[in-house]
Amino acid sequence: MKRTHWVSVILLLLCTCSKQIQAADIALYSDRGTGEVCVIATVRMFEWIGYKVALIDADFINNRDLNDFRIVCFPGGNMYQYAQDITSSGMEKVREFINNGGGYIGICGGAYFTGRRVKWQGRQLPMSPLAIFPGTTQGPVDDIAPYPDCVMCKIKITDHQHPVVQTEPDSAWIMYCYGPMLLPDSGADVQILGEYDSVGKPAVIAFAYGAGRVFIIGTHPEVEEDSDRDGIAFGDDFNDKGSDWELMRKATLWCLGELDD
Repeated sequence: MKRTHWVSVILLLLCTCSKQIQAADIALYSDRGTGEVCVIATVRMFEWIGYKVALIDADFINNRDLNDFRIVCFPGGNMYQYAQDITSSGMEKVREFINNGGGYIGICGGAYFTGRRVKWQGRQLPMSPLAIFPGTTQGPVDDIAPYPDCVMCKIKITDHQHPVVQTEPDSAWIMYCYGPMLLPDSGADVQILGEYDSVGKPAVIAFAYGAGRVFIIGTHPEVEEDSDRDGIAFGDDFNDKGSDWELMRKATLWCLGELDD
């Protein structure tokens, strides 16, 4: 699809969401570094779940109030760029939002962004991340697919006691596009919900942060490879082997405190 079409779609989403920004449930980061297709598909996914979405940028985070929202989501994209554009006070504002009871969902680049340390191709990036995940976010995982390849990836569910995955099958196939392994520090109080099956490293994690809840995933569950309901053509040549939106519905409800044991 031509870039001009994507630009038109993004502008339409920005205009539509800006009108609803005070009434939205979910603030979705959409600024430099975010993947255009990731933003579009994530909006469609949250709307399917039943929540209104507002697109926010770094200026909004740095200078305005997040308290009208219930969840902040950072989608796939360039976590290093996120850290360049959001100020230290903006980062603290996001942390306070979660600590005071808000939810955070991080997908691929948005999951990288949460680590205390962020490593890319074996090197720790010189950036100040959001640092809410007590551990290292590290990728890409060449044993799954060398950068910049994307593949369908088998995720093994490891904790069927957690409400997000309680009713999930033993594994799921989700698109992998150079996402992170989520490596908790020793003794970190987090729940590993799923692992990359081929390497046995954490891919899906949930944890409490103060009064809030955080869900991070290294793959791209927002992309519907065998359906056009995500609004994008990216990945349509892959075999989805089942939608991942139901998993994300439960993750969203859990982050909102509406899904418990």
